[in-house]
Amino acid sequence: MSKLKFTCLLLWFICSFSFASENFVINQQCQVIVKNIQKAQTPSIDSIPTQGWEDVAKLPDRWSNKGPWKDYVGGAWYRVQWHWQCQNHEKLKEPIAFSLDYINVAGAVYLNGDMLWRDQNLVEPLSKSWNIQRSWILPISGLRTHENEIMIYVTGYSDLGAGVGKIDFNNVVGNSAMIRQKTWDHRTLFQINSILSSTLGIICLIIWLFRPKETSFGWFALSSLFWVLFITNILISETAPYPNTVVMIKFNMICLVLYLLTFSTYLVRFIEQKHPRLEKVLLCITAVSLLAIALTGLSTLNLVVVVVLLFYILLFLCVYFYLCIMAFRKKRGDFIFLACCMTVVLLLGLFDLVVFVVGVPYEVTSLTPYTSPIVTIFIVVILGVRLNRNIKKVEDFNNYLATKVEEVSANLSKSLNEQHQLELSNARLHERMDLSHDLHDGLGASLVRSMIIVDQCEHQIPNQQFLSMLKLLRDDLRQIIDTGSAEGSRVPDSPVLWLAPVRYRFNLLLDELNIRVAWHVAPSWVFQPTALQCLTLIRILEESLVNVVKHSQATSIVVSLNFTATQQLELTVQDDGVGFDVECVNQNGMSIGVRSMKTRAERMGATFSIQSASGCTRIQVLIDAPIDENDSSV
Repeated sequence: MSKLKFTCLLLWFICSFSFASENFVINQQCQVIVKNIQKAQTPSIDSIPTQGWEDVAKLPDRWSNKGPWKDYVGGAWYRVQWHWQCQNHEKLKEPIAFSLDYINVAGAVYLNGDMLWRDQNLVEPLSKSWNIQRSWILPISGLRTHENEIMIYVTGYSDLGAGVGKIDFNNVVGNSAMIRQKTWDHRTLFQINSILSSTLGIICLIIWLFRPKETSFGWFALSSLFWVLFITNILISETAPYPNTVVMIKFNMICLVLYLLTFSTYLVRFIEQKHPRLEKVLLCITAVSLLAIALTGLSTLNLVVVVVLLFYILLFLCVYFYLCIMAFRKKRGDFIFLACCMTVVLLLGLFDLVVFVVGVPYEVTSLTPYTSPIVTIFIVVILGVRLNRNIKKVEDFNNYLATKVEEVSANLSKSLNEQHQLELSNARLHERMDLSHDLHDGLGASLVRSMIIVDQCEHQIPNQQFLSMLKLLRDDLRQIIDTGSAEGSRVPDSPVLWLAPVRYRFNLLLDELNIRVAWHVAPSWVFQPTALQCLTLIRILEESLVNVVKHSQATSIVVSLNFTATQQLELTVQDDGVGFDVECVNQNGMSIGVRSMKTRAERMGATFSIQSASGCTRIQVLIDAPIDENDSSV
């Protein structure tokens, strides 16, 4: 609707209307008097008819679609007969300026048989002069005293409103000012409109490409494209590259229809509304409308175009009222601003429509071209408002995020402190468990051994032997206390040296109990275990031997520490005692020693197993060799 005036101009090819004047004032002394204006059809520009002339009441004039001019396609001559006169029979002292508002579609101008100007193409594809104001300076030497004649050749289509616009005679200064004003109204404003629309369309397209969810910007960019194409076809002075004027008119009407559709969709998207079903219906109607415009003949083109445009103008009005309702309901500033902007555009368009339909006895400047700067200002303001709103949202979010970060940091610090306390408690608990296992396996074994010696002894034990037993208990206690530094301690050079202290302590006990023991120990390390693994194996071995002494009633023990074919360190303790039910012990947790041995083995990543039956109980621990990262065979 904001471009309704331009639509009507293109439909009827008339830029303005005014009553023809017979007298044109040149200066205070002289004037031009137009005697009559006639027109006649002609087969070509080279032929001036001798008959068939008909009077023209006034200019502008367009070919009527009645009588001999019905469905006429071709050329016509307009003959303007005029003369000048001055007061007191004075001579003309300055040249006369002659101007012509437009020629629809193309033509030429002659003065007293001499050509002043002509369009480049007078056959299809025709040149276009329907939106170009032209003027010429008629020198005094080229004018006749009594009667002059201006011949205007026009070629076009009666169905497309072919004809000529208003003519004017004036002095050079007055004519220059008038031409500048008309050029501004009829061309410069169009050019500014096109530049602004292109710029805004590109900006909105870039915004939409970066933010596809902002569909309103995408629809505005698309509407700007169709509007620029529509204006460009008005401004260009040649029909080419279109094959003929009719094809160009159809294409221009298609651009205008698509503009009205996309701009209406933009308004709906801007107020954050979607109506998918209605939009699909409108797309189907648009497809039918565009097909009708493209396929209709010249005789019915005007009717089809008027019907289609009226429908889309009504569509725009409905969208406008819907916009106003939504702005009133939601009370949003950008919606209200858009509604006010569209109201101004609509009022300007209605003013130009009234002037066009009713007609006034004087020339009125079209106001509709000024709607593009209004829309430009609106888009700039809206972009500024939305940018400010988005920046404010970002700032608010940053403040919210900073607050949340502080809260989370405080909570995290608190959680870390709590976790640290839990880890300390857990570490203390593990230390206590390890201490209990070490006391059980190490000091407990020594105590049991000492108790057995005291119990088995038939005579009084000398003080020196008691002192030796106490020193042994003291050494075991020191070893338990120093367990925490086991990882940093030195691993013995060979398995024999490693097992020597254990062999010495238990050989004394086992000899006194008449239990035979055989030690099978590898002479050297195939791979060296860690200090922690060595300590763990010692604890498992001690616990195994203590269990044999306490429970097995065995007469012989075999202790083996060797390396298997698969490069595993294997510790086995086998006795010929009464045995026990392994599954029952595991399920009921009846043996602290067995559970302690299994836990220690699992903690260092070893494999622990027990097989027991009457006459044979076998405890086995397997430690895998460490993986060599530089070994290429892996």
